[in-house]
Amino acid sequence: MVADPLVGQVDDKLEELNQRIKEFFDKVNEVLSWVPEAFAHLIEPIQRGMEVVKQKIQEFWAKIQQAWNQPGNSAVLRLKAEMWASGVANPIGDVAGDIALRNLDANVEWTGRAAESYKAIVPAQADGLTGLKDLALQIRNSLNSLANALDAFKLALYVAIAVFVVGVVGAVAAACTIVGAGAAIGAIATGVSVAIGLITAAITAVNSYLDVIETEQTALTQKIRDVGSTWSRSDRDLSDGSVSDGDGSDWRVNR
Repeated sequence: MVADPLVGQVDDKLEELNQRIKEFFDKVNEVLSWVPEAFAHLIEPIQRGMEVVKQKIQEFWAKIQQAWNQPGNSAVLRLKAEMWASGVANPIGDVAGDIALRNLDANVEWTGRAAESYKAIVPAQADGLTGLKDLALQIRNSLNSLANALDAFKLALYVAIAVFVVGVVGAVAAACTIVGAGAAIGAIATGVSVAIGLITAAITAVNSYLDVIETEQTALTQKIRDVGSTWSRSDRDLSDGSVSDGDGSDWRVNR
């Protein structure tokens, strides 16, 4: 299966964030452990702040779980899109060109009722093939649009996580003293709130775009049904279009 590089980048950033958060809690707990029992009341605000931060971080991970449960694979979507073009649209387009009246010798070399009936049905067959080619290209474009939407979502998610990582790194650096720990808690609480807001916005945006693509693909599904499963045929009996039996349906060489 083709790997999606953006998925790996987001996963790596999430792992880095998890490590930084653990580092922050370890640093604050280490600083608090130095405070003598007689001054325990001084660290109670910090402990309450840490509980708030824990709740915010749990909210963050819940939001990540919602956003990252099924990230999708943009690379595979683009591969499938290319297959619709190279494996379906292009070959069908070639056949449509080959059977166009301007490219058929039968239209020039033969006359007679059989030849005229054949000539009458060829444009409908070529138009049907051209329609199939256009439909295949629309499917290709829809799959590429979906891949682009997923990429935009993953990039937005990556940015949100990166913003949070920067905030946590700064908080770890600040949390070396009791005074610094209080400021660090405020910084990390702000960072996680910003990250949650960015993720929520990314989810809303991608859901809106997916709704548009779903409507588009529903229309494509209907177009596929409308194509039908029968090949355009003449209502004339071409099976009697001989060159020798002398009846009115003969193929005759155009001299």
